[in-house]
Amino acid sequence: MTEERTRERAPMGYGGANIAFIAVYGAINGALALVPIFPYFGGGGFVPLSVVFTAIGPLILGPIGGIIAAIIGGIIGMFVSPAMFPLGLLDVLLTGIMPAVFTALFVNTNKIIAWILTVVALVITGVMFIVFPYVWPTIPGEPATLTFFATTPVFWLPWLIITLTPIGRKLIPEWCRGDDPKMQYLGVFLVFLMGFMAFYYWWAAPYWYIFTYPMALATGTNIGYTVWWPVLAILTTIIAIPIVEALKRSGLPRIPDAIW
Repeated sequence: MTEERTRERAPMGYGGANIAFIAVYGAINGALALVPIFPYFGGGGFVPLSVVFTAIGPLILGPIGGIIAAIIGGIIGMFVSPAMFPLGLLDVLLTGIMPAVFTALFVNTNKIIAWILTVVALVITGVMFIVFPYVWPTIPGEPATLTFFATTPVFWLPWLIITLTPIGRKLIPEWCRGDDPKMQYLGVFLVFLMGFMAFYYWWAAPYWYIFTYPMALATGTNIGYTVWWPVLAILTTIIAIPIVEALKRSGLPRIPDAIW
């Protein structure tokens, strides 16, 4: 890695990212909430393209800038595409912000605070899968089943194991920021895959509870997203890497903790 690549710009804006850059990226996120990419399993709406660019944000704006852009995009998206945000402000958090939060964590696990937060988030995700909403506060007539619980570990346990190893603790962040194209693709793909998988529970469980999903429907939803999230991670990687490469060649001072 060259000296130019490793030099970080002087702090400015938020987390080193220019305020205008954050605002423009947030506005793009909000506009992309109008574009559906695939339907919700269980019906009722679509996953918007803004989820892809929200997840990319922390890789190009740094964690703070990426999350702020996600907040801006989520608020805009709620107004321009209410069908994609049926829960209003709650969906601003769930659909608009949380993909950026999980991406920001997984791409920065080489930093001790981000690593600890990632481990804690994955453990809490696993516990909450067991507890909410089918054990507590429960959904009338829908007792928890072993089949449902058997479909949940894929969303958190493999990624917790990886995060606890040198692969997640050190290598994936290095691959994302390295100059080897193959390893960068692999690292970025893993960041998105782990981020989407961990994000899934927090995005889905409120819908299960609010709309009283039958246990069988929630189980089917889990099975469906074990396929959809890897596909989305591939799509997001294909979009993200050219953006990262363009920023590397742009001559702009890099943003701290961004991967370009």
